[in-house]
This record gives sequence, structure tokens and C-alpha cells, in this order.
Amino acid sequence: MRRSPRATPPRGCRRRYSDGVTSPQQPSPVRAVQYKGEPLDAERGPGLGCFRFQLVLLGVLIVFATSSIAAAQPHARRIFVVSSYHKEYLWSVSTQQGLVEAMLRYGYLDDPEQGRVFTRDDYVESSRAIIRKAWMDTKRQNRFEEMARATARIMEEIRRFRPDLVMLGDDNAANYIGQQLLGTETPVVFWGINGLPLKYGLVDSMDTPGHNVTGVWQAGYFKESLVLLKHLVPSAQTFAILACDSESTRPHIKRIQLLAQQGELPLRLVDTVRTNSFEQFKAEALRLARDVDAFFVLNHDTLIDARGYHVDMMTVGRWYLETIRLPEASHEDQFVHEGMLLTANDSGYNQSFSAFEMAYDILELGLNPGRMRTRTPPRGPYLVNRQRAEALGIPIEDKSFLIDEVIEESLALSN
Repeated sequence: MRRSPRATPPRGCRRRYSDGVTSPQQPSPVRAVQYKGEPLDAERGPGLGCFRFQLVLLGVLIVFATSSIAAAQPHARRIFVVSSYHKEYLWSVSTQQGLVEAMLRYGYLDDPEQGRVFTRDDYVESSRAIIRKAWMDTKRQNRFEEMARATARIMEEIRRFRPDLVMLGDDNAANYIGQQLLGTETPVVFWGINGLPLKYGLVDSMDTPGHNVTGVWQAGYFKESLVLLKHLVPSAQTFAILACDSESTRPHIKRIQLLAQQGELPLRLVDTVRTNSFEQFKAEALRLARDVDAFFVLNHDTLIDARGYHVDMMTVGRWYLETIRLPEASHEDQFVHEGMLLTANDSGYNQSFSAFEMAYDILELGLNPGRMRTRTPPRGPYLVNRQRAEALGIPIEDKSFLIDEVIEESLALSN
């Protein structure tokens, strides 16, 4: 079909656009642009005054954009960690590993290298956290005045650091530092308290702590350790406890004695040694070795010699392993690495890992520590030291179904 030619608008008519907008058919003369009442020179521009205004406007925009970006970034959490002990102590090594692994898993450390830096330097900054650690060293400095000085020193460090949360590792930190922080605005999470944490008055109850403090405690798998010993040495009938006299050992001794009174242990408890004298520890071990079939070796890390000097745990362990020819159970993996025969592990790794999970819930989910139930993590693996088993003539190959992990080292003998 033939199209009709487009009509040409008559002269003087307006061209119509969409939405009723019209424009003259012929362009109107260009009106001179003025700035501050004067014609604007196209080459000279608006002048310095306008340039200054543009600079100010640009600066405002930059500040606004920077502030918006900063506001979008997560707040760097400030976490202060206190250990009751010293860095080289085997339990401290285990709890540090658990703490670092938890921080990595929950994004508070960016990569494993930051975990190594934190372990080495006791300080690290990541994209989400600033973390500092202090040590009380109460295995070696355990007199009251020494612990009081450590408490004052660390509380001053905490005051200067201004943490969002404090983590307290083990009994002395929980007791001495925890008492100073109880009832403050700073949330506190502990780990490694031996026995029920009610004993320090930090929590009102296990289910509802009631204050700013909660955490993880050690139940102890003493019965399970002795059951494993009985499986490996069926002829064993009696045992004695060997321990130093410290905050760590006292609740463990009470727990084993209670289990014995209730008839829940596979061996009969004959005697208990609790002393901080290395000479007495040795004399009692030799005496009891003639009367019992096995030992339960608890912590032996606060012993002193006849001159009053601290005796390192490895020195005590070396004497015991070279002198005593009886099987022994223990309650933590550190002692099997030291050279003791076996444990149903109350893992330091699990203690600190679980504690950081609670810290995360406080910092990121806004949970109230006063309403967070205290917890104890599940038992760790059954461990057996091969060197000790061979030294005692105890075969373990046919008992592999009972053992989760075989430890090949005896640090007390190799150091």
C-alpha cells in the first residue's frame, strides 16, 4: 500500500513531543551564561571562588564515602586472654592449639600464619580482632605473694587494653583475675576449671551463671582411664594416687576418692599422696610401689626440692619413669606425651575450643553470659604411650580396638 508523504509542519508551528512537551520549530538565540551577575568567560572559567567551593564539596564527598566504608566494616573485637601457667607447659600448648583453631574456624584469624604469630608473640591483629595474651606462670611462681603480683600486673594490662571480652585459662586465672572482673561490664569466659566452677563464686548456678562470667570446666574421666588400665593389665587390683598439692589436683583427688567410695572404680584405692615436696613425693612413690598394683598420676608440676627451688615437671616425670615399674593412668594427654602409660583424655584442646565458641556467641550473637549455661566438652580420645607399654612389658597390639591413638614419644625421657 502506498504511504502518504509525511506532512511538513507549517512555519511558526511548535513540534510536539511525548507527554505534551513542545519546542519551537526554530532554535532560539543562545543566551549568555552569567556567573555572579557577569557574563562567564569560557576560557577563564568561573574563577577561584567556584574552584574553592568545588574543592570543599569534593572533600565532603570523600569524607562521607570513607565514613560509609568504615561503617560497613565489622568492629575489630578486642580480646584479652589470660593463662594460669607458662607457654612451654604441655597443657598450655594444647589449649593454645584449641584456641587458635577456634579463632580460625570462626573468622577471628585470617590465616594459619596469624595463629603462629599469636602463639609466638602473644599478640596479633587480624581483620576482625585484636588479641593479646598474658601468663600468670603459677606452676613455677605459686606462692601467694607471687600470684598477687601477677594478678596486679595483668589487671593493669587489661585496664590499658580495654577489651570487649576476657578469656581466662584454668583455675588460678579464673579465681584471681575472675574475682577482679566479676560484676563489671566486661564479659568473661573461662576454661579448664577443675571440678565445678561454683567453688570460686563466679557463677550462681551451673545453668544460670547470673553475672558477666561463664565458661567451660573439666569433669575428668578418671573412671574411664582406670577401666582402660584394667583392660590392658587385667591382673591389677589396687592403686594409689600420686599428686602435687595445687589448685589443679585437689578437686581431682576428691573426685577419685568419691568414685572409690561409691564403688564405681574397677580398682581399689589404697592411698593418696598429695605433696609439694619432691623428696616426699619420691619416698612415698617408692613405698607405695611395694603395696599397690598401679598408680593414678595426677599433676606433678608444683614440686620443690630441698633448697626450695621449683622442680620441672619433666624432671619429676623422668625420675618416676626410670624408677617406678608399675602401670599408671593419668587424666590428660600432656602426661601421656610426657611418658605415662594411658589416659581417657580430658582434652585441653577441647576446653579452649569450646570456650571460644561461647565467646563468639557473646560477641557476635549478643548472648548474655549470665544466662549461658556452663559446659564441659565430651571426652577426648583414649591414648596409650607405646614406649611405656614396652618398658612395662604390656602388649597393646591385640588391644588396638580399645585405643584411639598411640603416642610414640616420651618427652620426659628424651629431654
